[in-house]
Amino acid sequence: MICRTRSITLLLAFTALALASGSVSAQGSRDKLSLEDYLNWEDVFDFFGGGPGPQISPDGKQVIYSRRWVDKMNDRWRSALWIVNSDGGHHRFLADGAGAMWSPDGSRTAFVKAADDGTAQIFVRWMDAEGATSQITRLDRGPGSLAWSPDGKWIAFTMTVPDPETWMNAAPTPPAGAKWNPPPKVVTRLQYRADHVGYIDDGYAQLFVVSADGGTPRQLTTGRYSHAQPAWTPSGQEILVTSLRVPDAEHVVRESEIYAVNVASGAVRQLTTRKGPDESPVVSPDGKWVAYTGFDWTD
Repeated sequence: MICRTRSITLLLAFTALALASGSVSAQGSRDKLSLEDYLNWEDVFDFFGGGPGPQISPDGKQVIYSRRWVDKMNDRWRSALWIVNSDGGHHRFLADGAGAMWSPDGSRTAFVKAADDGTAQIFVRWMDAEGATSQITRLDRGPGSLAWSPDGKWIAFTMTVPDPETWMNAAPTPPAGAKWNPPPKVVTRLQYRADHVGYIDDGYAQLFVVSADGGTPRQLTTGRYSHAQPAWTPSGQEILVTSLRVPDAEHVVRESEIYAVNVASGAVRQLTTRKGPDESPVVSPDGKWVAYTGFDWTD
């Protein structure tokens, strides 16, 4: 509730700023939004679409959030991390990137930003006066849904693992130096695009863990289904995820379940069986209960 309220408050603040600085139409009226107003818009971005939103520090004294704006010159959204005291004071830029998550002890934050080669990577920033930042991954694809282990030694995340379709009538290879049109894209999956993302039919989002000090990530899940919203159990032995691990899962409408993935072995056990989507798991401090959102789906 605190994060939601903080998000709404920040969003209203930036909306007001955007409208106040909006362009005036030819008639001198400000009662309508124009494209120029939209290009000046800034908001509190809920990273990864349904991601973490503003994050309160473990001691409750600070809030980190992703601030997004339109890059007019390159026709794309950009984001940066800002930090503010919980009383609204000392509001300042923190780092380029988005999707920051505090470590359990509040000494570090993990977030995603573009590395020097342009690829999205996981970085860890120490929240002391020095503010040292380290890149801890070298991934081929962008990571999402970061989650710290309870002991602060590991970071779980999701990343798309390619699962290309084989197509018998593939286009021939052009001769060396030839300027052919790009080959056609063949779509065979029911869910092949997503808003703000584009094509998503080239693989499935799998669960990974990587050392918070950096290293090679280890893949925990496999299969032709995607996983999201990782949440560690207090023991650090399992990670809960939202998924639907059934054949042809994309053909099942408005359905998902909560699963527990064993960090050591990768074994998966299903926790929910209710008809309808089960999402956003949160484990109780004693590890005995799981709170999650959902609704009963009927025709």
